[in-house]
Amino acid sequence: MMGRGLIHSFYYTALFILFCLPLTTLLASEEPTIVVYGEYPVVTELGKGRFEEKAAPENEGLFPYVEGAGYSENARVAALHLLSANVYGYTFFYRPGSTLMKIEETFDLMLRGTVNESIVLPLGDGVYDNMYRVKLGVRVTPSIDKWLRAFRSNNLRLTDAEGTSDFYAGFEGRGDAYREALRNLVLVAAKKKLSSKPLSLKGDILIVGNPEFAVGAGRHYCRVKGYVNFIEVVTY
Repeated sequence: MMGRGLIHSFYYTALFILFCLPLTTLLASEEPTIVVYGEYPVVTELGKGRFEEKAAPENEGLFPYVEGAGYSENARVAALHLLSANVYGYTFFYRPGSTLMKIEETFDLMLRGTVNESIVLPLGDGVYDNMYRVKLGVRVTPSIDKWLRAFRSNNLRLTDAEGTSDFYAGFEGRGDAYREALRNLVLVAAKKKLSSKPLSLKGDILIVGNPEFAVGAGRHYCRVKGYVNFIEVVTY
């Protein structure tokens, strides 16, 4: 019994080190490193067919979950996606909806690039609070640093925004909350920079760190931080 207790103590201590301690404790490297984690539930509470009553959105699949691949693989691909969003960011096109002009709102989003897995640093994985987490990192090379500095110039400010989605959509519904948070990030940045309402916006988004997710009152909640760079702005 005592031996089993020691094993459990060691296991939970290892999980704490992997997911809670600062980056400097994890990596003995002088190079700056970007670290994120992806997660997916070990136990799916709702069974097959839970999406049948939900209409699929046009831009479904922000996190490229693989059907039938298992929770460890889905956690890994989510982590790779977020790592790419921290390194390369997204390109976006936004057009607000108008009842008068009979125009539906449009928000198209696409990763600018994907981090090559050959330079990805695996920092740990395991089950934490019924979630399988995969923690990944990438060292900031001179070429990556040059791209990141463009966003961290004096002209661009770090912004944060939140998004929500219906909880009944299942765990994958967190991707909808994340997408809405990115959309709202664009709107917040536009409100700070533009003096008139836009007809359309094109640009880039670079997120910083991991999105923060929570559940409450039957909804998924997501908070994201990042930079928004407007490349093309059409106003009234």
